[in-house]
Amino acid sequence: MGHGDQNLNLPNGHSFEPAPERVKALQALIGGPFHFGRPITDRSAWEKIGASEAGQRLLALAEIAGKDEPRAYITNEDCLYVIETSDRSKFDPLPGRVRERQVLLPIAECIENQGRYLARIEDDIRRHCALNMWTFPLFVRSRQLFERTEYFTDLATVHYANNLVTALHLLGDRLKPETRDLIRREIETRVFKPFEERIKTGRDLYWWTIVTHNWNSVCLSGVLSCALRLKEDPAERAWYLAVVEKLIKHSEDGFEPSGFYTEGVAYWGYGYSHYILAAELVRGATGGAIDWLHQPRVEHISHFGHRMEIQNGVYPSFSDCRRDVVLPDWLMHWHNNRLDPARKSRDTAVPTRPFDPIHFQFADIVHLVLFHQEDINQAYAVGRPRAVREWFEDVQFLICRPNPDTDCRLAATFKGGDNAANHNHNDLGTFTVISGKEELLVDPGAEIYTRRTFSVHRYESNLLNSFGHPVPVVGGQLQFPDQTYHRTGFGRDAYTKLVDTTFTAGQDRVIIEMDRAYKVPHLMNLIRAFTYDRTGRGRIEVSDKVKFSTPDTFETALITYGQWELKSDGSLIVSQNGEAVTVTVTSDQGPMEFAHCVIQESSTPTRLSWRLPAPVLEAVVRISVVPA
Repeated sequence: MGHGDQNLNLPNGHSFEPAPERVKALQALIGGPFHFGRPITDRSAWEKIGASEAGQRLLALAEIAGKDEPRAYITNEDCLYVIETSDRSKFDPLPGRVRERQVLLPIAECIENQGRYLARIEDDIRRHCALNMWTFPLFVRSRQLFERTEYFTDLATVHYANNLVTALHLLGDRLKPETRDLIRREIETRVFKPFEERIKTGRDLYWWTIVTHNWNSVCLSGVLSCALRLKEDPAERAWYLAVVEKLIKHSEDGFEPSGFYTEGVAYWGYGYSHYILAAELVRGATGGAIDWLHQPRVEHISHFGHRMEIQNGVYPSFSDCRRDVVLPDWLMHWHNNRLDPARKSRDTAVPTRPFDPIHFQFADIVHLVLFHQEDINQAYAVGRPRAVREWFEDVQFLICRPNPDTDCRLAATFKGGDNAANHNHNDLGTFTVISGKEELLVDPGAEIYTRRTFSVHRYESNLLNSFGHPVPVVGGQLQFPDQTYHRTGFGRDAYTKLVDTTFTAGQDRVIIEMDRAYKVPHLMNLIRAFTYDRTGRGRIEVSDKVKFSTPDTFETALITYGQWELKSDGSLIVSQNGEAVTVTVTSDQGPMEFAHCVIQESSTPTRLSWRLPAPVLEAVVRISVVPA
């Protein structure tokens, strides 16, 4: 839970309780308890999985996870150490290994049906239920959560809860009665009771119930999945359906009309995959009567991952997005492969492997893919050609690609918008350049999360503030919000204004006003023009035109993880893995002062900067990038 993310109280007499008539209508649609998976007693289903390539892969991975020695556990001592020291280095590797066993071992037991994994599964369940807290131990009120004087359902809690409920559903009476009771009791205490009290009273409501980022879809889908399987009373299951139906709208609002997702590609993979889980849970529980994925808006959202691939598997790394992100095939092509009687045809030209790549952390995703697509052995990619550009005007984000079958290997991105996005970085005016498979001029991407990342000190990080991005420093000032303050939405008054766009077969050009991104009183105007030329071998030019009412300083910068070399003519060669570009920076004010430094954060890109040698009233600075 970060700074600005605080539980809320609704005005007296108000709550998020769903309308009784909606609950009643949903109850009329649902049957018995629902889960994506198939119980171990459904031998025909599991024998089919066992005979598939995916099933054999799952068995092999379970074998490795089952031999994890020394076995990774989370203990109360581990949690308390993080709470007291803020040192998460030893803790961080543990949850992934624990969840991997929680997901894989019950599946392997269902395929083999020999009892080989039962003892270890039960031991893992008992150990996990003995933990004081399932929440991540760096939250603001972690001490109270550890002492169990408070409960908070976070991302970690719903993932653990789903995995345990899945084990209960799959294995049934293969688990000891006391183990089955333990799971039900812990989910009731840690998930159901706190959630129901908050929804019904409108007091101390979880902040994620109304946010537009990934927490909303992840937590809601997790709570709903547990309820649809464990709640015996159909009226209770209908109540949970109605609540999630009401609150999931905030996740949908996290997408711009263009389908753009401001949290970035990695969080689209996380947040939208769990939106799909919620949608498929609703569809499954209502016997197909309700299908959110048929909404035109959601269909549009589903293409975001495909549209974001710049070229050769490289994705933009704006916001808190890893630079090495790889999106799972199942998610990219779910609308093409899901069981859907309403679909009249699907693309079948290019086979794909749904489990490539996938992290076996979330049981619901694995069982959705195993049992709710046309055929686990015959999944196919969506046949969608890649355009030479992707332009999202509502957020001022551009991807430029070369024409196919040309000598141009350069691609680029350009970003405007505002500094109030979910997982925001102060990056207005950022551009990146890719040659072949190598991103040579970069947005540095996410930092490794610490307590600082989601605190009032967020923008002390030189990976998150504008110092670590290829944007100007104006009058000695970075973009706003500054290093001393961060609150959700606080950067909405730091924004760019779209001036003009020109898109042709050979060239893309976007011009934005950037002065509103800086709190410099005598800055009159700052215009950045980005031009991508895909003719010949390609060329990118970025020009800044700045005007002050009183002379002041101006500096521009580039960021790279590659190697660089300063040439005698003042140009730079930036290279990596056989790809290279030549960078030239000029000004109408004459020569500029070049400097460089390594940004000392969790990753260490190089910042290359050019500064006008004296304060100016106005100037034009041009950055030119061509193949070396």
